Amino acid sequence: MSQSGKVLLIDGMSFLFRAFYGSAWGGGYRQTSSGVYTNAVYGFTKMMLDYAELVRPTHLIVGWDVASRESLVRSQWYDGYKSNRQAPPDELIPQFDLVKEVTNAFSVPNLGCPGFEGDDVLGTLSSRLAMEGNQVIIATGDYDSLQLISEQVSVKILKNGGKHEHYDPASLLALRGIIPEQVVDVKALMGDASDCIPGCPGIGEKTATKLIIEHGNLDNLYENLANCTPKMRSKLEENREQVYLSQKLATIIRDVPVEFSYDEAAWQYDRTTVHSKFEELEFGRTMAGRVS
Repeated sequence: MSQSGKVLLIDGMSFLFRAFYGSAWGGGYRQTSSGVYTNAVYGFTKMMLDYAELVRPTHLIVGWDVASRESLVRSQWYDGYKSNRQAPPDELIPQFDLVKEVTNAFSVPNLGCPGFEGDDVLGTLSSRLAMEGNQVIIATGDYDSLQLISEQVSVKILKNGGKHEHYDPASLLALRGIIPEQVVDVKALMGDASDCIPGCPGIGEKTATKLIIEHGNLDNLYENLANCTPKMRSKLEENREQVYLSQKLATIIRDVPVEFSYDEAAWQYDRTTVHSKFEELEFGRTMAGRVS
């Protein structure tokens, strides 16, 4: 059935971690009178409402990571994937469940899929929703999501100070010189230290972008290595297997088995329920006033 809604997809982990660290810079953490940590949940809620006011969606969904690093499908492909990740701070851990209580109060679906990451959930949802005729806006801190951009799907990358960068096909080309289909191939060459994606040693973002723009895609690059300098050709030949593994690791999976109800994702909520949760968490008048 054809749809024509405007769906806001929120990267739950991006929002929650940014909210936690953005409010903890002074060393203090917001707590209730009984000692429950709420700084990340408070910041997450503020950001969710900010983007809902900005986008004015008909529907809103939050995607989450739900698996340990070891159980991720990408960790089966490459043992080193995200091996540098540290455990979250003790003050943040209980807020993972608490934030979902808040989104539940707003009747917002919290979606995840064992073995997959939040990016994969958002990738699957955005592809499915766009095919059904919806306009989709993804709010995230992860530039990998730029590969999901299409005429129906745009991405807002979170920045400091409550700002964001808006990307659609035109602005991606204007700002980065590439099209959505080239995002993964650039990452395959340059790698990603934050996710432990190896890439090709000695090739950074600028060179990776230049090579992909010149050749169109990774396959064409490897088919035309004779046109590269001897030094570049040697790097690429020596690391071919690693580069293609990096391409696989960087590609967002768009067919994960996640189910949801379109109608249940409608952005509408019972204000009494929300106010009750806000009161329980001692969010104060300012936040309560936003849903009055």
